Amino acid sequence: MRWFIQVGFSLTCLAICSHSAMDECTDDSSRPQRCMPEFVNAAFNVTVVATNTCGSPPEEYCVQTGVTGVTKSCHICDARDRRQHHSAVYLTDYNNQQDTTWWQSQTMLAGIQYPNSINLTLHLGKAFDITYVRLKFHTSRPESFAIYKRTSEDGPWTPYQYYSGSCEKTYQKFNRGFIRTGEDEQQALCTDEFSDISPLTGGNVAFSTLEGRPSAYNFDNSPVLQEWVTATDIKVTLNRLNTFGDEVFNDPKVLKSYYYAISDFAVGGRCKCNGHASECVKNNGFGKPVCNCKHNTEGDDCNVCKPFYNDRPWRRATANNPNECLQCNCNGKSAECYFDPELYRATGHGGHCRNCADNTDGPNCERCLDNHYRDTSGNRCLPCSCNPVGSLATQCDNTGRCSCKPGVMGDKCDRCQPGFHTLTEAGCRPCSCNPSGSTQECDVQTGRCQCKDNVEGFNCDRCKLGYFNLDPQNLQGCTLCFCFQHSSVCDSAEGYSIDTVSSTFDRGDEQWTAQQRDGSSVSVQWSAGGEEISLISEDYFPMYFVAPERFLGNQLLSYGQNLTLNFRVDRRDTRLSAEDVVLEGAGLRVAVPLIAQGNAYPGENMQTFVFRLLDSTDYPWRPTLPHSEFQKLLHNLTSIKIRGTYSERSAGYLDDVKLITARRGPGTPARWVEKCTCPQGYMGQHCERCALGYRRSRPDLGAFSSCDACNCNGHSDTCNPDTGMCDCQHNTAGLSCERCKDGYYGDSTVGSSSDCKPCPCPGGSTCAVVPKTKEVVCTNCPTGTTGKRCELCDDGFFGDPLGENGPVRVCRACKCSDNIDPNAVGNCDRETGECLKCIYNTDGFFCDRCKEGFYGNPLATNPNDKCKPCSCSPYGTVDRQTSCLQVTGQCPCLAHVTNRDCSACEPGFFNLQSGTGCVRCTCNAIGSTNGQCDIGSGQCECQPGITGLRCERCEVNFFGFGLSGCKPCDCDPEGSSTTQCKDDGRCECRPGFVGARCDMCEENYFYNRSTLGCQQCPSCYSLVRDKVNQQRKKLHDLQNLIDNLGSTSENVSDKAFEDRLKQAEKAIMDLLEEAQTSKDVDKGLLERLGNLNNTLTTQWNRLQNIRNTVDDTGTQTDKARNRVRDAENLVNRAREELDKAKDAISKLDIKTPSNTADPNNMTLLAEEARNLADKHKMDADQIEKIARNANDTSTKALNLLMKTLDGEGKTNKDIDELNRKYNEAKDLAKNLEKQANKVHAEADEASNKALKIYANLTSLPPFNTKSLEDEASKIKKEASDLDKLIDKTEKEYNDLRDDLRGKETEVRKLLEKGKTEQQTADQLLARADAAKALAEEAANKGRSTYQEAQDILGNLRDFDKRVNDNKTAAENAMKRIPEINATIAAANEKTKQAEGALGNADADAKEAKSKAEEAEKIASVVQKGSAKTKADAEKAFEDTMKLDGEVNGMMDQLSAAEAELAKKKAEADQDMMMASMASDNAKEAEDNALKAKSAVRTVLNTINNLLKSLGNIDKVDLSKLGLIEGLLKQAKDKMANSDLDRKLAELNDVAKGQEEMITDYDRQIKEIQSDIANLNDIKNTLPNGCFNTPSIERA
Repeated sequence: MRWFIQVGFSLTCLAICSHSAMDECTDDSSRPQRCMPEFVNAAFNVTVVATNTCGSPPEEYCVQTGVTGVTKSCHICDARDRRQHHSAVYLTDYNNQQDTTWWQSQTMLAGIQYPNSINLTLHLGKAFDITYVRLKFHTSRPESFAIYKRTSEDGPWTPYQYYSGSCEKTYQKFNRGFIRTGEDEQQALCTDEFSDISPLTGGNVAFSTLEGRPSAYNFDNSPVLQEWVTATDIKVTLNRLNTFGDEVFNDPKVLKSYYYAISDFAVGGRCKCNGHASECVKNNGFGKPVCNCKHNTEGDDCNVCKPFYNDRPWRRATANNPNECLQCNCNGKSAECYFDPELYRATGHGGHCRNCADNTDGPNCERCLDNHYRDTSGNRCLPCSCNPVGSLATQCDNTGRCSCKPGVMGDKCDRCQPGFHTLTEAGCRPCSCNPSGSTQECDVQTGRCQCKDNVEGFNCDRCKLGYFNLDPQNLQGCTLCFCFQHSSVCDSAEGYSIDTVSSTFDRGDEQWTAQQRDGSSVSVQWSAGGEEISLISEDYFPMYFVAPERFLGNQLLSYGQNLTLNFRVDRRDTRLSAEDVVLEGAGLRVAVPLIAQGNAYPGENMQTFVFRLLDSTDYPWRPTLPHSEFQKLLHNLTSIKIRGTYSERSAGYLDDVKLITARRGPGTPARWVEKCTCPQGYMGQHCERCALGYRRSRPDLGAFSSCDACNCNGHSDTCNPDTGMCDCQHNTAGLSCERCKDGYYGDSTVGSSSDCKPCPCPGGSTCAVVPKTKEVVCTNCPTGTTGKRCELCDDGFFGDPLGENGPVRVCRACKCSDNIDPNAVGNCDRETGECLKCIYNTDGFFCDRCKEGFYGNPLATNPNDKCKPCSCSPYGTVDRQTSCLQVTGQCPCLAHVTNRDCSACEPGFFNLQSGTGCVRCTCNAIGSTNGQCDIGSGQCECQPGITGLRCERCEVNFFGFGLSGCKPCDCDPEGSSTTQCKDDGRCECRPGFVGARCDMCEENYFYNRSTLGCQQCPSCYSLVRDKVNQQRKKLHDLQNLIDNLGSTSENVSDKAFEDRLKQAEKAIMDLLEEAQTSKDVDKGLLERLGNLNNTLTTQWNRLQNIRNTVDDTGTQTDKARNRVRDAENLVNRAREELDKAKDAISKLDIKTPSNTADPNNMTLLAEEARNLADKHKMDADQIEKIARNANDTSTKALNLLMKTLDGEGKTNKDIDELNRKYNEAKDLAKNLEKQANKVHAEADEASNKALKIYANLTSLPPFNTKSLEDEASKIKKEASDLDKLIDKTEKEYNDLRDDLRGKETEVRKLLEKGKTEQQTADQLLARADAAKALAEEAANKGRSTYQEAQDILGNLRDFDKRVNDNKTAAENAMKRIPEINATIAAANEKTKQAEGALGNADADAKEAKSKAEEAEKIASVVQKGSAKTKADAEKAFEDTMKLDGEVNGMMDQLSAAEAELAKKKAEADQDMMMASMASDNAKEAEDNALKAKSAVRTVLNTINNLLKSLGNIDKVDLSKLGLIEGLLKQAKDKMANSDLDRKLAELNDVAKGQEEMITDYDRQIKEIQSDIANLNDIKNTLPNGCFNTPSIERA
């Protein structure tokens, strides 16, 4: 009782003032509060490490009785024996008082005594707040032992408590000392309170951690005690055993009785979480328990704050204050902080932020860093970043603006003001930029002007190549050349002036119309007073003004100009859209909102809206179109729509619409009109027409199409300039007369009149020429014929169309009784018509009979009804025959063999494998579960415990052969001489043992553990035995009286019954009176009488269970019936599905391909047939399984019923056994004579129980066995019916499986054939892939050629740029030395030679280099001796201007060459199937390009040398001018005689040949794709219900 008071005191101290719900860390208002894990036994099921344990090796120990001289009860401790070991696991297991387990050390005989000690170490795995440590000893408590603890797994051990009868001697501690207030409360005390040797077993020792500690009542405020109760490990050190002092005689028996033994080791406490967690959980990483921390804490014990919760120091939670960790205030600028004690003392907040973001600083990230400022949002600080050169200081103001030096601008003083450059300490210099081509700004470092997008030059004073018209109003500076994409060289056209297309509505609506969004027309209202037109809407749907014809058509000259209009609405609730102004034309459409391009929102007053017709990001027409597409739209402008209404019942008013354009004639020049320099083959102002001798390559594109030279392959002299169609002759056809007419063959590209000849085919059908052999082959023979000249019958036909083997016979279709695969090849002989590839297992000339080993109707329309394999079983068929009846398919079966294919034994027979017929099972009717046996071995299915091939005998160690099987003997291995029992189940006992199982000792015998047997008692027990026998006789008489009460068959009156009861009562009272003379108390009689009552109650319950079993049998029977019905339904559904499949197959129509080239689709059919066959097989297996389960259920129900009937007899046997045991109880009662005086009351109670037992026995209800037998017969009959149904279903399933087996073979053959067809298709695809790879290689080489040409063009552009950059220097040189004109003319001549080198690469390039070197020498001579007149100098200036023009012309020609190369690239991309020719041509083009590149580089070097010499020319030798002019003339003549045009024509011819071959490859690819499409069509034509497609065997 004292220990419980101590523990309660400790619990009160640990949980004082805590909330009643300790598992909640927040209260009902979600405020934090102290929380603790539940109070547990921390040692439960935790393994204790003991330094000593008995049993290794096994040893004997004796139980201490405390009485000297009395024989001690001794036992064995064996660590290897589960029943005799006492390991440390028993210290912390479940402590069961009825089945005590304990840890035990070795005995004193093994040296266990002081000073040798034993340690028991308990590892808790985590820190706990310990309330108590309790030890329950199985032996007497030790004389001296100590409890230690430690607070970490690797820390030192600290004493907790000492227990000793000699405290000062053993532990140097005062006995029963105490701690005064102010003393160290973590010191361990010593007491002798629990050191006495008594009790000898079951003694408790409980240590309360806070008992006697003065600060225990103020635990929350005592860190010392909080540390004192904390422990991660507990160690118990056993130092000295308690003895009676008799160990000094060293008697082994005595020494064996002294040892340590502890039955329970308990540690009460809570998982230590410092009040910040309500539970401990397993750590996922290491499996160790850790606290599930709350209150923003973390750590194994919630012993630290989370990283960002350091605003106050961590503290343990108390009942008054949860002391949760508070979040640091970093103003959202940091996720890191630490506890700053100085800051905490100064401000009450200790969270000091680290790594403040956004350039902030301070304990709370509350201010900006130096040289930083806070942005307008106030959320972050930004660096001032003041330019040290342009600013006065590095610190900026609160807006981030720096103080700039004079002439410097920008918030950071890092750039010059607009129009200035070169930032220095003194400021910026002004820029000198052309206002028309620049943004009025220049590079701040170099002063180079910032040009508009399409302008170049240091001062932005010229257009880029491909642009023209330097315009100050153009945001991009210059306009891109259009030229219908045929040229990139253009300039402003002369003779054009600004014009305006306008509508002022002075005299009417001027043919303006209106329409709704869907295109329906609406009327336009014209106002004479306002001189405007208007639209009025009744709903939300918009209406549009539509411009008349004069605004439409070819408005190419309006590109880049403005469309202006005046517009107003009657209300300001206008909801604008993305399509307020719409332009349509050439299949294109663009639109802009009304407020786009800087226009204001429409209002009630008339406003002007301006829209620039330009494809620029500054003028966002949507969708965005490329430059060429936008001008294409304007070239064929078909509609201008202006939205007029914007809301319901609103009106819009339009006035003064103007479109700026241009016209030929005097006036303000329209500089935006272009004049193109056209390449060869084009002409017109915009290169919009093909030159004479050229045609449109794509007439459908009109002027946008490229122009190609006419090519009619010598079969026409003219072609249409627009369509390019040649007027073909000589039996040719095609756009370029590139092929022969139908019915003719030959190569029309040769160019002679006899290129095409008539085809040698019947009926004038078409033909073709085999490329390799040049053999002519007919390509469209009459139906049923084939061959090069249509001389053979086609596959599936027979005859002799040319009479080569006799008279002429027309080809006719073969007749094979519909038993061939129409998709197969070679079904019949082409001459005789004999069928060669019969399918469906048929045979014969016309496939009109079944093969040997098959049966059925070969002429049936349904393939399922045709020939099927006999599939006779070789084991069950007479003489192992493989043939069967042709009609029914029945095989000749051996004796007692059944099924069509003789594949199964009749029910009750087995051994089909013998080959001589099946043999009867002959199973034992009682020992087997049914009459069936294994069809292979003949082994019957036996009842439990029965064995033998026929189930005719019990198994070894079983007895009681019967309907329910044999029961196990279960003989006691120690008391019986053999494990086999007798027929009645009684075992043969060894001497001294009795009982049915030989599990009890005989009278006057006792069980001796040391000898493992029953040993006879001493002779003094004979007197007791005699008395027992007397009591047995009297109990026997009482039993007879009770038996007579219940067994007599005569009627007993009430009086007689009372007399008999009184007689029985008197007998019992006499027995009690006699028993009262006994001296000692023995409770055995009461226990045995209670057991008798319990046994009888058990038998009554068994009778109730038998009744319940009968009811369950009925329920199982009903379930069996239901499962039988389910099986029948499943069989019916399977039959219905099979019938549907048969109907679907009979309706299946597989279309025959239209020609022999069509692919074979039977691979897909075969795959589907296989899948369906597998599905049906699975369904049949499921049916068989369900039926078998139903049969098993019925059999189990019958067995259960038989067991129930057998249980009735067993109940009677049990009652007899109870009577027998009752007799034994009467015999034992004679042993109680001396003890009966103290059990009078118990005897009365036993008498009452005996009467109740008798009443229960006499009130047992009668048991109707007849109804059970009837029910069993009924179940047996239903099981028999079910068995027959299963046999029938199994037979149908076997038939179906046999049918499917043959079809599966056919499907496999068909699958192999399909694989062959697939390989053919793969070969075709492989050829196509190879051709594609070759074409891609050619395309890559073409791209490489194009890249080389791009490099050439880049070099030429760089040359032009350098010429322009040096133009100013040349002009200055001309002012100084006018005579330089002759030298520049010589340079012009060399430039033209470079132009010729593009067509004649190698030779011309060398000649150009020679001429250039000669020109350089001439220039050198001119430099030494020039001294001519001013007139000659002026002429030289004019020649320089001419040189500039000619250089521009050369650039035009180079641009044309670039376009031509781009065209060749496009053609190379199309050469997907021209591997070899494309490769050769691409290589040739690459060589030409390399030669041209080399020549151009040579000329460029020469020109550069000339330009470098310009500055060194002092005077001109006029005598050399004539020579220079002659050289110029020679260079021009050479250029005129160049064969560049001829080479380009040759390249065009090669490209056209490649296109023709590509077209042929495309045709072949399309044919392959057509074959694939045919396969898909055949698949799609199959009906959805075709679940059982017939197999088609391979021929």
